Amino acid sequence: MDKPTVSPLRFVEILNERLTKHPLYREGMHVYAIPAHSDHPHSLVCVGPRGTECVCATIENIVRGECDVFPDIARELQRRPAPPTREHRVRTREHRVR
Repeated sequence: MDKPTVSPLRFVEILNERLTKHPLYREGMHVYAIPAHSDHPHSLVCVGPRGTECVCATIENIVRGECDVFPDIARELQRRPAPPTREHRVRTREHRVR
């Protein structure tokens, strides 16, 4: 049986729907394509707390097994760097003062 083909936008929607149902899902986890709102995004970005990229990669592999994406998006997920914690900002400021 042939797999259905979905657009990149629909693929990202499916990933985010599935992500919220995963047992390791935590508040703030989501995936988006870059460039945003493009018909031909070239990459996926996974956002969330530490460990998010593993959950996103698992969901991506499952969904890719169920449908094809056209035009395709690269398989490597990128992780957006988390903003520095308050503790890190304080330590950085103290280091600059010295």
